[in-house]
Amino acid sequence: MPFVIQELNWYKRRKPNAESKPVDVEVEDFKLEKNHFCKIHVIFDDGGRATLQGRVTQNPVTGAWSVNGINAKGQSVSALYVEDAS
Repeated sequence: MPFVIQELNWYKRRKPNAESKPVDVEVEDFKLEKNHFCKIHVIFDDGGRATLQGRVTQNPVTGAWSVNGINAKGQSVSALYVEDAS
């Protein structure tokens, strides 16, 4: 399933720091169901890998589905679900 990584920007509330950015995500057990919990496997630009606990959400205005994840180290990712056009 194709996902587009969304940039999370918390600079308005925190000082910017040099954190690694996610470059690839793979979502395990994804369902188009609000508040469904799943695992997100993330690869970062520095070569690091992490498994995050994710939750599926749906935008009430646009109807777009996304999955947001975080782990105990504070690493987080948000990925927008994009349906295949084929």
